[in-house]
Amino acid sequence: MEGVIRRVIAPLSAVVVAGLVAAGVLLTGSDPGEPSEPEPDTFVIGQFNMAGGTTEYGDEGNTAPDALAEDVKDRKAAFLTMQETCQDWDERLEDRLPGYTVLFSPVDNLERNPGTPARCHHPTDFGNTIVFRNGLGFDKDDTDVHQLGSTSGDEYREMVCVRSEPRKLVVCSAHLTPSGGDYLASRKREVATVQRILTSRYKDYTVLLGGDINDLPLSGVLDRLYHPDYGHGARGAFKEASGPCLDAMKPERRAAQLPRARYAPCRSGQPSHSKGKIDYVFVSPSVRVRSGTLSHSEHSDHKQVWARLDLPATSRR
Repeated sequence: MEGVIRRVIAPLSAVVVAGLVAAGVLLTGSDPGEPSEPEPDTFVIGQFNMAGGTTEYGDEGNTAPDALAEDVKDRKAAFLTMQETCQDWDERLEDRLPGYTVLFSPVDNLERNPGTPARCHHPTDFGNTIVFRNGLGFDKDDTDVHQLGSTSGDEYREMVCVRSEPRKLVVCSAHLTPSGGDYLASRKREVATVQRILTSRYKDYTVLLGGDINDLPLSGVLDRLYHPDYGHGARGAFKEASGPCLDAMKPERRAAQLPRARYAPCRSGQPSHSKGKIDYVFVSPSVRVRSGTLSHSEHSDHKQVWARLDLPATSRR
């Protein structure tokens, strides 16, 4: 009897479905002959200045990289951009992170010994770092180190970038000259160089930039990075993944507030350092920002910046 029921229901179901389609009721599905739009990839990216050049945190030994390795594992991060890193810390970090590659890029002294690597507070080379999870198309051979044209400060400021050619994705780490009137001209030049490189050398890539920019969100220096939709003089090309508005770039209305405080500036946010908010994650506008947070670290005077992002499907060809 069961076999008979099945044979009767199947033809009836086909007739009903065909009728619904003909009547225009079932129009929500796509043509099975056409490929569906691929879903975006969701990744966690972090940004962290490890403070290896400071007297207070620069000689903490392996406790600093060991703690950071646990943070990366807990958050299942895909990428981490870092500054003021130390070569021995990076070697320890890679040892504690199976399945990841740790790319260390030393920087040179600017004033004391030009042409020689800058040093951490303990005796090892000092620089910038990118950590990336293996299997995403990145290779150390696809690394670029860009000089930012520093004119003052302790070391030449650089931006290190690693490319995933299969995904047309580039991740960069940058550390700019500290804030202060004496260094303003150098920092302006560095930001202009960062903008030019990201929008020319990597114009066909989805960009993820993490950095200790050493300036506040509303500074005119950062106008060159923020997308014009952020206002306040912004004329850059990027969305900030570490801001209070997350995926939005335009200010949001707050009806409950007085008219003078009607808009919450998207160029703002919680301090990442005692000097204010100076650590950032910038991304291409096509990247969707799902969430962002700051996390305290006992081993640095900077907080960790974390963001959860949807990368566009074009970044994983």
